[in-house]
Amino acid sequence: MEKLKAKRIGEITLYAVDDRNLVDVLKKLGIYQDVVAGRLHCYICGRSVTMQNLGGIFKHEGQIRLVCNDIKCLYKAAQLTARRRQH
Repeated sequence: MEKLKAKRIGEITLYAVDDRNLVDVLKKLGIYQDVVAGRLHCYICGRSVTMQNLGGIFKHEGQIRLVCNDIKCLYKAAQLTARRRQH
């Protein structure tokens, strides 16, 4: 698997997984089948997350969380992870 690519937007650093590696990442996390079936939900808005609208994956409170591709949800998730890194 390739290294994560980082992009800094203001005070927030986002890390990206190449689309070619996304399935492998989801399988390693043990959530691939659940994402494909739409059984998991966005941590921010509660919308069902599928391969078509998966916006991000992050760790929060010791658990893997998913976020949909809505820009508001992505921004809120980025803020959560940025705050965690500051503490």
